[in-house]
Amino acid sequence: MNLINYLKDKIIVIFISIFSLLLIISLLSLFNIHLLLYISIIFIYTSNLLTIFAIEYLRKKHFYQNITKNLKNLDQKYLITELIKTPEFLEGIILEDILYDINKSYIENINKYKFSSISFEEYIELWCHEIKTPLATSKLMIENKKNDSSLKDELDKIEWFVDQVLFYARSGNPEKDYIISETDLNKIISNVIKKNKNIILSKNIKINSFNEKIIVKSDSKWLEFIINQIISNSIKYSKDKNALISITYTKNKNNVILTIYDNGVGINHSDITRVFDKGFAGLNGRKTYKSTGMGLYLCKKLCDKLSHNISITSIENEYTKVKIVIPSGSLTNDII
Repeated sequence: MNLINYLKDKIIVIFISIFSLLLIISLLSLFNIHLLLYISIIFIYTSNLLTIFAIEYLRKKHFYQNITKNLKNLDQKYLITELIKTPEFLEGIILEDILYDINKSYIENINKYKFSSISFEEYIELWCHEIKTPLATSKLMIENKKNDSSLKDELDKIEWFVDQVLFYARSGNPEKDYIISETDLNKIISNVIKKNKNIILSKNIKINSFNEKIIVKSDSKWLEFIINQIISNSIKYSKDKNALISITYTKNKNNVILTIYDNGVGINHSDITRVFDKGFAGLNGRKTYKSTGMGLYLCKKLCDKLSHNISITSIENEYTKVKIVIPSGSLTNDII
């Protein structure tokens, strides 16, 4: 901040001050006033004005020079607010408040992305551990020339894990990857059951579903992923005997409600409110499987993007019921 720029900024104030001085002199000229008094008034007025300008200029110059100097010496320039001394003039105080708010917002965003990065690293680490099992099993089957059906099951697991990590990676901006259109809900459910049929048969799980064609407005790929995740959980946490998965729907004027029920191990009462939290595996997930805790989180996130509503009710050792509410009128044939 130099003197010339400061005076340019104050040019209007200077002109008003000169005009005011001339006006005072003109008024005084109407009276018989001694010349010395004229000179005294001009001197006092000018001196006060220059003193005010000088004090303001020096305060601002010192403040802005201090900021500029510290900023040049800082590698992490967003930390400048830590080095600013509280100024003694209003504009400086306002600037300090603005810089503080900007810095706070910047740090919050950095922490948000840092947390997201850490979560992704933790998820990938767990994912790698999970995918090693079907890979090792597949390799062993090939070496021992086991039957194709069992090998296909393991390859299906690998495909599912790959799909899950891809959906997670894209979940930040899913609007670039889905199209809302008329979708046959029955066809999606049939595809999911078909994908899981071998493990359903091996665990002797009874499946009750509907056969009629039910048209909903959604993205078939994303909705199939969501339903597959829910049914996979029902299979994973099924009981050893008399296991049942029941899939029903209710068609209302404004929506279709899909309900997936199982009589498996259920969800602990203390966990039910956290099942959609990122990375939360729950008591049964930690006890029975080394779960990533990302499946239901992804279901919730994708349902929100699709304007679907998902909810879970459960009683431990009795049942788990998942409801997906798909609106009838929203997002009709829109390409997102």
